[in-house]
Amino acid sequence: MIHLDEAWHRALDLAWQSFLAGTTPVGAVVTSPAGEIVAEGRGRRYEQPDGTRGHLAYCHIAHAEINALAQLPPTRHYEDYILLTTLEPCCMCVGAAVQSTITRLFFAGRDPYAGASQLRVETPQARRRPLVITGPLADLRGQLAELLHVRWLLDYGAAAAVLDAHQRAIADVYQRAAHPAASGLFAELRRDAIGLDGAMAAVAAFTAG
Repeated sequence: MIHLDEAWHRALDLAWQSFLAGTTPVGAVVTSPAGEIVAEGRGRRYEQPDGTRGHLAYCHIAHAEINALAQLPPTRHYEDYILLTTLEPCCMCVGAAVQSTITRLFFAGRDPYAGASQLRVETPQARRRPLVITGPLADLRGQLAELLHVRWLLDYGAAAAVLDAHQRAIADVYQRAAHPAASGLFAELRRDAIGLDGAMAAVAAFTAG
């Protein structure tokens, strides 16, 4: 049995880094069959390039999964590797996983607007290496991923259609994220540049209250 706790922690840490940087808070890692992290990436859609080699930034396709998968050399196939992402992947990232020969993808939190975990790619290429997508996580990790994403959408001023999709599908998460106390909590965590462990403890206390 492969234990992925360390990999999930790293993916969430990357998502938290993106949140602190003011961009879409998603993190992703690729693990080997032994559970070791071999590649990683984070959302950089609204972040200026900082010289990080091989990572997209400041464009609509600068997703965490794309930045992680782009680190895998084309010298082999990766059917026995796993892609972990903190948020349900969009159709682009599902396609990128297929193209990268990954066959297992786990996600922590739901994305009712752009999430494409139910997408089935029926090309001969995709049928040769079927991608199995599993999620969300029913624990604090999944709660943090969803809460962080919705809070960021609210802070960013996302379109009504985006917010409505979340409000309908994950109403409990949306209500927590939209609460004034949540706004104050995340603003304080960002201002003080609190690390992931401190943020998780604060979110656990908030959701339990």
